[in-house]
Amino acid sequence: MQGAGTVGYINNGQGRCALAAFRLMPSVKLADESYAFPSDWEWIVQFAFGKPLPVGTSGDSLSDFSPERSEIGYKGRADAKSSVRIQQISLVMTLAPRQPFKLPDGRLMTYEDATDALHAWLSSGTAETYVYDPSDPDELTRIEVDLGRCFGSANDERASDSPNIIPSPELFGVPGEVYDLINASVRAGKRHFIFHGPPGTGKTTLAQYVAENIGDIGDNEDQYTLLTGSSSWSSQDLVGGYQPLGPGKMGFIPGVMLREFHKPIIIDELNRCPIDKVIGPLFSVLSGHATSLQYRVNVEDPASPFYRLLPKANPAMAPHEFAPGPNWAMICTLNQADKNQLEQVSLAMTRRFTWIRIGVPHDLRSFVHSMLAKLALLKAPYNELLPNPVADAWRIVCGFRELGAAPAIDFLKLAAAVDESIDFLAAPLPSTQRVFVAAFAATFLPLLDGIGKDEAVDMGSALSAAWNLSEDASSEMERRLLDLAL
Repeated sequence: MQGAGTVGYINNGQGRCALAAFRLMPSVKLADESYAFPSDWEWIVQFAFGKPLPVGTSGDSLSDFSPERSEIGYKGRADAKSSVRIQQISLVMTLAPRQPFKLPDGRLMTYEDATDALHAWLSSGTAETYVYDPSDPDELTRIEVDLGRCFGSANDERASDSPNIIPSPELFGVPGEVYDLINASVRAGKRHFIFHGPPGTGKTTLAQYVAENIGDIGDNEDQYTLLTGSSSWSSQDLVGGYQPLGPGKMGFIPGVMLREFHKPIIIDELNRCPIDKVIGPLFSVLSGHATSLQYRVNVEDPASPFYRLLPKANPAMAPHEFAPGPNWAMICTLNQADKNQLEQVSLAMTRRFTWIRIGVPHDLRSFVHSMLAKLALLKAPYNELLPNPVADAWRIVCGFRELGAAPAIDFLKLAAAVDESIDFLAAPLPSTQRVFVAAFAATFLPLLDGIGKDEAVDMGSALSAAWNLSEDASSEMERRLLDLAL
């Protein structure tokens, strides 16, 4: 068909096109050689070339597309058209309706089947080909990381020097894929992270571990700066602003971000502060652009230059210009359990970070066993068939509110401190039940504040059954849970 190989047109007059995205709408060839067009189906297909195409014009065509060779034709300002290798192809499902399409013979074709067929066709060559479903927020992060890896291999001069962050032996339960995603993001040149998830999953500890490994500050000062989000923060605290310098004098004083621009910054509990307001001037820097602050170098001189933030340091920087050092990174944590009640992170802020969810360990029983071994609390050789009452309680709690490992670890330590004879891989004895209920109230309960009354009753019943609590212990458990219920 004439023009079938021309996928679309690009504006490459400035030679910056390294990624071309096109709207893809399907036709279905029927048995009688006619065509039908599912009106609600569409995709976005992206061709990534790894590096910008040669300078062209404002209306260059990409033609002669060959998925088998992973090539496309491009002319630009050259005398003749040449074939350009496609390094990565992304097929992005859209949020449009995905109702099945009914063929004339009564059969149904699904959007997912069509996606699989397109993916198979686009994957027939050597280009890395991926499918993404944007209805899953984690897929949006994956697009960024995959494209970053594609472009980073060609353009990020620091990629080969990027540290390889190995799993920390102190961070039990953080899956290996979390470290894979962190390393992929760093190699792609994206060093700013938001670790989010339920309470107690080790987000802050992971942020500190990553900060220690992502920079090279030396031995004479701290490897990173840790800040805890506060609703009282202002832009003056983090970026800077005018402050008194003495009798009758005012001047610009850099905030903690600019003072510590040479090392990783950790912001713990990010959503407890109005982050868009307090680091607004850094938005441009996070995107690789320079920006001017609203503060003059000489307050009294209307013609005085303004302080500026540059995306990268250079030898010609003026004294009134600030730029992040090569070790700078923003690593933030966000507790999703109370995110709806706290300050929200805008979409503009969101897309400047790699978001990584730190969830509950996949295997709670194995986690509890590993922690018992680490704490030297095992009373006998391990057997998978043995009871695991702490893992059982943790699983029950997560059915109502997802919680990380911290309360489970605290439970083991506290209960063992009260009664060192407790066997945590045995059914709780009557004497142990009292300790378990008290330890549960001291570790898990504070993180369950605000659960509903029905949830409290159901959780109490489930815990009583799992631990085979006596009537008195069961009543005590339910009472403590109802004290927290709304």
